[in-house]
Amino acid sequence: MNIATLDLVVPETKETRAEIRSEVEKYFTVNTVIPPVSYEGLFDLAGKLVEEHHWDKRYLAFTMVCSGNAIWHDVVGAIPYNRRVLMLPQCLRNSNLCKAENDHLGLLCQECGECNISFFLQESEKLGYEVLVTEGTTITTQLIESGQIDAVIGVGCMEVLQKLFLSISKYSIPGIGIPLLTCGCKDTIADLDWIKEEILNIKEIEDFRLLNFNKVRGKIDSIFNEVTLSHILGHNGYEAEKIALKSLLLGGNRFRPFLAMLTYEAFCKSFDQKTANAIAVSVECFHKASLIHDDIEDNDDTRYDKETIHSEYGTPIAINTGDLLIGEGYRLIAESDLSPEVVRNCILVTSRGHRALSVGQGAELSAIANGEIPSLNDTLKIFENKTAAAFRVALLLGASAGNADKDSLEILNRFSHNIGIAYQIKDDLSDYHGDNGDIEIRRFSILLSKVFEKVSADKRSTLLKDFRDGKSSEVFDLIKEKKIQEETEVLLMSYINEAKRSIENLQNLGLKIALNELVGKIFKDYL
Repeated sequence: MNIATLDLVVPETKETRAEIRSEVEKYFTVNTVIPPVSYEGLFDLAGKLVEEHHWDKRYLAFTMVCSGNAIWHDVVGAIPYNRRVLMLPQCLRNSNLCKAENDHLGLLCQECGECNISFFLQESEKLGYEVLVTEGTTITTQLIESGQIDAVIGVGCMEVLQKLFLSISKYSIPGIGIPLLTCGCKDTIADLDWIKEEILNIKEIEDFRLLNFNKVRGKIDSIFNEVTLSHILGHNGYEAEKIALKSLLLGGNRFRPFLAMLTYEAFCKSFDQKTANAIAVSVECFHKASLIHDDIEDNDDTRYDKETIHSEYGTPIAINTGDLLIGEGYRLIAESDLSPEVVRNCILVTSRGHRALSVGQGAELSAIANGEIPSLNDTLKIFENKTAAAFRVALLLGASAGNADKDSLEILNRFSHNIGIAYQIKDDLSDYHGDNGDIEIRRFSILLSKVFEKVSADKRSTLLKDFRDGKSSEVFDLIKEKKIQEETEVLLMSYINEAKRSIENLQNLGLKIALNELVGKIFKDYL
C-alpha cells in the first residue's frame, strides 16, 4: 500500500481499536520521537507497527492517527486549556431532534441534551476551551493563523482528520485526532471515553516552554516606542542620537528582533527582560544601519513611504547615522548583564554577520556597477551573505544570549542558511508575480540568473542588453518561454524542505515547534 491509496478505515471492534492504541502508546513510550513528524514520517512509522503486530493493512491510516496522537499527547497536555480548540462534527447531533442553527462558525448548539455535543460543549468551555461544532477545517485554520490557539483536538471521520492533519501540520500545531466510529455524515457515533480522556489531558514537561508568536510579538511591540527605546539606549539628546532613534522607529515588521527574542526565550533558564530588550534592539540597530547604507548606495529616496535618511538630512549625516547604529548594536551587547564568555559569543555572531553582509552587498554593488547578471551560484552566494546572514545573526544572537548548547547553535546555523535563501527566492518570485515584475528596481534576481544561464551563448548578449536598457517585457517573455518561474519554484521547495529537515534533531522542543510554525507561515502559499 502506498500513501496515496490509504484505506481510511476505523476498526469495527472496540477490542481492536484498544489494542492498536495501546501498542502504539507503548512503542512511543520506549522510542522517543520529538514532534513534529511529517505525514510521510507517520506513514512509515505506522507501517512498521502494522507489520510488526500483523494488523489488518486497512488499519494503517488509523494507526497513523494513533501514532500522531502518541507523539503529540504530552505536548498537548502541557498547553493550557484556554489555548486549545475542540473541533466537533455537526454529524454527531440528533438529526431528528436538533433545533440548532448555523452561522459562519458552525453549529449554534442550543444545549438541549438530546445528543453528546451539548455535554462536550459544556464540559470543554468550563475548562476554557474554544469549541467549534463545524464541518471542515477552514475556521480552525483561521484560528491557527491568527495565533489564537496553540493546540487542536479534532473529532471527525477519517477523511476530515486527514485534511485536519495536513492543515495544522503546515504550521506544526500540536494536534490530537479522534476518529468517528461510524460515517455517513448523519447521526454518527464517537468514542465518548476517548474524547473525554483527551479533553482532560494535562501534563507538565520539564524544560518545555511554549513559544506563542503573538506573545513574543507583543514583547517586541512594547519596546519600539520613543519612550522605551530612548530609555534602553540611554541617549543624551545629541542630534545624531535623535536621528538614529527616528530611524529605529521608522516602519518595518521588526522580524529580526522577533527572531532574536524567540530564541533567547527558548534557551534562557530565567527570562531577563533587560537582556531580552538589549538583544532585540541591537539586532534592529544593525538592520536599520544596513538599510540606511543600502538607500545611499541605491540612491533610493523613500522607504516605508517616507523620505530616506540621506534624502532628508544629506548623505554625510546618513552615513554617520548608520555608523552610530552599528556602534549602538555592539554597545548594547557589550554593556548587557551577560557573562564575558556569552558576550564574546554574541559579538562573534554579530561581527561575522556584519562581515558577511558587507561581502554580499559588495558583490551586488559590483554586479550593478558593471551591468552584469550574476551566475546562479553567485546569486545564491549573495543570498547567503545577505538574507541568510540576517536570519543567522538574529537566531544565533538570541540563542547565544540564552546560553544555547553547541549542537543547537549548529542546527540553527544550518536552518538559517536554508530559510534565508528560501526567503529571498520567495521574494524574487513575488516580484515576478507583480504587475510588471520588479527587475528594474531590484537590478537582478534569481530568475534573471537562471534564464541567463539557460539561454544559448549567442542570446546572452541580447538578454544582457535588454536588461541594461530596462526592456522588462522582453526579459519577462524570455523567462516565461524558458519556464524559469516553474524551475525557481522547484528550487524554492528544495530549500524549504531542507530548512525543515535541518531542525529535525533540534532537542529544544518549544523552539523546534516554533521554527516549523515559522516556516509554515512564511511559505504557506507553497506548502
